Amino acid sequence: MLWEQAHVGAAIAWFAALTTQLPGSTVTVVTTAREERERQHLIDALTRCPRRQITARRFPHLTPTELRQLTEADTAGPDGYLAGAEVRSVLSARPLTYEVVADLLRRPELAGAPVRHVHYRGEGRKAAQVNYAVAQMPTAREHDYIAVYDVDSRPDLALLRRTLGYIAARHRADGQPPAVVQQSARFETSGTADQAWQRHLCSGAARLQTLWTLRREIPSFRRYAAAIQRPTGVTVLDAARRGLAQTVGHGLLVRIDVHQRVGGLPEYTILDDLPFGYQLTTARLPVHAAPVMLVAPAPERVGDLIATHRRWFRSYLDYPACARAARHAGRGTPVEQAIALGVAGYRAATWLLATPATAACAVAVVRSATTPPTRTFAAAALWLGGVAPVRVLAAQQAHRPGLAAQARDAAEVFAAYLVQSIGPVAAIVDAATSAGLPLSPKTHRRGPDRKEQK
Repeated sequence: MLWEQAHVGAAIAWFAALTTQLPGSTVTVVTTAREERERQHLIDALTRCPRRQITARRFPHLTPTELRQLTEADTAGPDGYLAGAEVRSVLSARPLTYEVVADLLRRPELAGAPVRHVHYRGEGRKAAQVNYAVAQMPTAREHDYIAVYDVDSRPDLALLRRTLGYIAARHRADGQPPAVVQQSARFETSGTADQAWQRHLCSGAARLQTLWTLRREIPSFRRYAAAIQRPTGVTVLDAARRGLAQTVGHGLLVRIDVHQRVGGLPEYTILDDLPFGYQLTTARLPVHAAPVMLVAPAPERVGDLIATHRRWFRSYLDYPACARAARHAGRGTPVEQAIALGVAGYRAATWLLATPATAACAVAVVRSATTPPTRTFAAAALWLGGVAPVRVLAAQQAHRPGLAAQARDAAEVFAAYLVQSIGPVAAIVDAATSAGLPLSPKTHRRGPDRKEQK
């Protein structure tokens, strides 16, 4: 957890309640000293910034109260800059996440609960924090699992029991429990944005991400696991059949011995989830898709949506580092590493070209000079990309939406395609112009905690 003071209480209460229904399970809350260093960096940045430029857009780490206090402070000098002491006073009034966690775990209702708190003092990001927490586990059996969740994840008891049942079934079928199990997610928004256009666009983006999960992520895991279980013996063919496992860093269950075998989550990349999948691929370790889906909150505002895509795309830019790490560890042959990199490059290219391809098809449909074959091809591409999948999703709902609602949903997906490539372009610019990210891309302007599950 990083900059999660407002959300940690609900998360701890949720997971602590689950342990009472799942004997043998424990909860580890991981906080990091990185937050202290980021707060100092934020103080330095604010004292170098004219007060009129202190905005929520520029400093998403600030809470609304902190933002108001800083912009209304009367201690600014004649040049409009705030004094360092004033900035420190405002930001230090909010306790750090690890202080909030420590206070929560002293409450009577959590006395005796199998919840422990690990505070990571290194420089690393989420992967390093998780690896550190795993290394601090007092007892663990070889076939125990680490289940990684974000602070806003809300796996319910039925979902976890179905996952455990799936693990037991795989154990009986394969003779050992699966190495890695992924709980995929369906994304939803709460519609908290003030402007209708932002609500519709973010709703379309959440639906588009869900479509990617259903059409790409889950089938890819199934093909990957099948290719490992039934190899042909031809290296090139088997590597091509496997493709590339693209794990996600929440709802990820990793067996303890597998975590140790691959050296934990990758700490040499910006993110940990996709690079971890690369290491599993080169180690030929299967990833099984659990027959369940989490409900994950999606960004509610376009700025947060683009920032999320910007962060996610950094994983694709880190794949060369993944290949170097795999070579250094002796995992996979050069051919297998090259094929995995090729698949990553293909996926990055399709994401990067999503917006221009959608725009080109739309122009081809409405442009009078377009030839009939080209117009037909463009219309078919738009239909298959947005309309057909929306109709398929609608058919699976208990209360099937009408044609007007389906048309609205398809229009939202089309709009989401038109902004799909902005985040990746920004990520490429970041990688080309900056050496690192001193502040994590966090925001306190998220909606209420999501607790419903399907």
